[in-house]
Amino acid sequence: MTTRDRYESEALAADAGSDPVRVLLVAERPSVGDRAAAAIEDRGERFAVTSADDAAEALGAVDAGEVDCVVSGYDLPGMDGMEFLRAVRDRVGDLPFVLFTARGSEAVASRAVAAGVDEYLPLRDADGVAEDGTADDEPADTDRPDDETTDTDRPDDETTDTDRPDDEPTDADPYAALAERVDRAVSRSRTEHQETEHLDRMTDAFCGIDESWRLTYLNERARELLERDAGELLGERIWDRFPTLRGTRIETEFRDAVASGEPTAFEYHFEGPDLDFAIDAYPSDTGLSVYFRDVTDERERERELRELSERFRLAVEGADVGVWDWDIRTDEVRFDERWAGMLGYDKSEIAFELSEWEDRVHPDDLAEVWAALEAHFAGETEYYRCDHRMEAKSGEWKWIRDRGRVVERNDDGEPVRAVGIHIDVTEEKERERDLERYRRLVDEFPNPVALYDADSRFAVVNDRLTEVYESTPEELVGRKSPLLRRLRETREDDPFAALVAGDREAVSGTIELDLPERSDAIIDFTLRRLVIDGEFDGVLAVSRDVTEKRRRQRALERTSARLEALFEDSPDMVDIHDKAGEIVDANPVMAAELGYDREELVGMDVWEIDTELDPQTGIDLWQSIEMGETRRLETTFRRADGTTFPVEVQVRRVDVQGDDRFLATSRDISERKAYERRIERENERLDEFASIVSHDLRNPLNVLSGYLRLARETGNDSYFDRCDTALDEMERLIDDVLTLARQGDAVGSVDPVPLDELATRYAKDAVGSIDGDEGDESAEPIEVAVETEHDVLADPGRLKRLLQNLFRNAAEHGGDRIVVGDLPDGFYVADDGPGIPEDRRDEVFESGHTTSESGTGFGLAIVERIAEAHGWEVTLTEGDDGGARFEFTGVDRP
Repeated sequence: MTTRDRYESEALAADAGSDPVRVLLVAERPSVGDRAAAAIEDRGERFAVTSADDAAEALGAVDAGEVDCVVSGYDLPGMDGMEFLRAVRDRVGDLPFVLFTARGSEAVASRAVAAGVDEYLPLRDADGVAEDGTADDEPADTDRPDDETTDTDRPDDETTDTDRPDDEPTDADPYAALAERVDRAVSRSRTEHQETEHLDRMTDAFCGIDESWRLTYLNERARELLERDAGELLGERIWDRFPTLRGTRIETEFRDAVASGEPTAFEYHFEGPDLDFAIDAYPSDTGLSVYFRDVTDERERERELRELSERFRLAVEGADVGVWDWDIRTDEVRFDERWAGMLGYDKSEIAFELSEWEDRVHPDDLAEVWAALEAHFAGETEYYRCDHRMEAKSGEWKWIRDRGRVVERNDDGEPVRAVGIHIDVTEEKERERDLERYRRLVDEFPNPVALYDADSRFAVVNDRLTEVYESTPEELVGRKSPLLRRLRETREDDPFAALVAGDREAVSGTIELDLPERSDAIIDFTLRRLVIDGEFDGVLAVSRDVTEKRRRQRALERTSARLEALFEDSPDMVDIHDKAGEIVDANPVMAAELGYDREELVGMDVWEIDTELDPQTGIDLWQSIEMGETRRLETTFRRADGTTFPVEVQVRRVDVQGDDRFLATSRDISERKAYERRIERENERLDEFASIVSHDLRNPLNVLSGYLRLARETGNDSYFDRCDTALDEMERLIDDVLTLARQGDAVGSVDPVPLDELATRYAKDAVGSIDGDEGDESAEPIEVAVETEHDVLADPGRLKRLLQNLFRNAAEHGGDRIVVGDLPDGFYVADDGPGIPEDRRDEVFESGHTTSESGTGFGLAIVERIAEAHGWEVTLTEGDDGGARFEFTGVDRP
């Protein structure tokens, strides 16, 4: 361990010393336990001793995690001290364990050390006799197994009773010695824990090596770098585990450090994994502490930097590049010989001043140059870049490509020093001007124009050609020409090669060519050899697109694609059939709606799905449709499962490549038909109301008129009573008619309604006035039995009226008992009255139908309308007691 590590460990141990220490004591005898506990607690306030009667109880405390140190005797109930020690190690491998026993002997000591005890202390009196009467030289454990370690087998670094520190109490006070051993074991354990945590948190890799070159510790970083498990390496000699290290600098440095006692630091490159490590080794009395760090990336960056610097030096020396170095604070600029020579000067003719550069920059370019410099100084650009003109010694203007960068700034971020280069690009600028002339010339042509180099690559292209290839000049220049490639594929000779070689001056022709987004384009072309200043400069190509017919064809194809998309994605059912009625195609919607696979529909006849169409009628209909005309009709389609639904069909006759085809678009109109039926029912209801008002009200009006006339003629007041009766009948009739009209409206919102509470609450109101005449107390009331506990989703007011009408109907027809009960999907109301014959059950729901002298004939009609408004179905059957049973199905429950 290094001096630095030892100081850190001592500091960690000092911090750990203030934490409470929980000692578990398992003594051989109570008297020994009491004295040992007292001695340990006297050692310091931080010690707290808990005693256990036997090893089993002690193991429970260890499992609970409430122990920092175990003190144990040897002769324990149930198991001996060695067995107890092994059980503790199985649970907590590094828990400090002190064996304090009157059964002391060299054999016991050896077994304890071999089993991993931290401290061993025999309990003896001042004469060296154990408390059980055994002397030091008596063999106490003759049955030790052959493989147990003896005292002579003990490693040199193991602490025994003879290795006691000088300041430890002697055997004359064995309990004080015990307290010292406990303190030492706990402190050592906590220090090791702290050291382990410290080493594992280090970013450097660390390993410990003992005096026999065995690996004793590896922190987490070391295990990562070595890509090994600690279990594979700990206890192994490094020269055995890593034989490739023998004879290397690592072995030399490590052995020299151990021999001299002086630390060493060096770097080593591993060839296999190609890694560089910085290694620090610190020798100590117990071995070597080694820190190593992966510096591969750092060394790689250093190597790259050296290589880059060398390449830059060689590039500057081998190219026509001038270098400048500008001290921005003093405006001193150092120019090298190439910089001066670029402008025709000797270096001695150029002063190291900024003005030497600034005075030579073209006045028209100076503002742009300073703008680029200031943008870079402000940090807006990574580099200073600008092309400008500079005046040479001869007076001519040279184009200079100026590049530079700030390499030093002060604490305020202001630039202090900048370096850069000058490159003469005059010839490049001249070539750019010539190329621009070419470009402007060819861009004026109305047809695509290109200049090919000798390798059949685009050298210059005009805007018309970029439009043809749907590209840009930058993307086309340098690419092989598709036209020339196609020309070589279709000709036995190579006309382009003949142009390049000068064997031909021009080539013309027509060729089919695949262009972007345009296949089989027909192109007229002319190729001409271009010579400038007596030298071959390329092949000039002028072409013309003659594919108007093909463009029209592509437009037709796109239209067909759109129609196909409409056919496939239409929300309506679409099919195409021939003049004989055979379906030749159908869209996915039609297949889904009819329940067929698409392949099944193709080949079927139209009348197989149209239930109202026979073959001859269909053929006659289709023949009567003109080309391009659309006919609309309504019919009924049959699904694959046999169910039917109404549809609206629009049939259009079309010409498909000379053949008659019929495009049929069909739409499900079930909802519309349902709406029409609902309107018809409403109209019927209005007619019904008109009939009631005109007919049923006329009878009580005639009665009222007759009795009023008789009362007037005779003066008999009894006729007025009959007039009141007629008026009551009219009032009830009008009330039922209005109810009938209103209860037929569809229900908007519904609520959960407890059917049992509603039936119980309104039963008396409905039947009470019909049980007998007013004042007739002898009349028997009608019994209402509620046999349901379910809620239904309904309009509470309308459901109340439905029940009231059914209860009143039962009372009016002589029933004595009414039952309200459950059905699987609804409920029923049954009575024990005379019932209704089966052949007359459909009549009871008609308005005005009654067999009771006191009824208006609208009660059950209202019941049916309320059920329909909820979407329920009402059925009249015979009850269990022979009466009428009204069943309501299709009822939703919450």
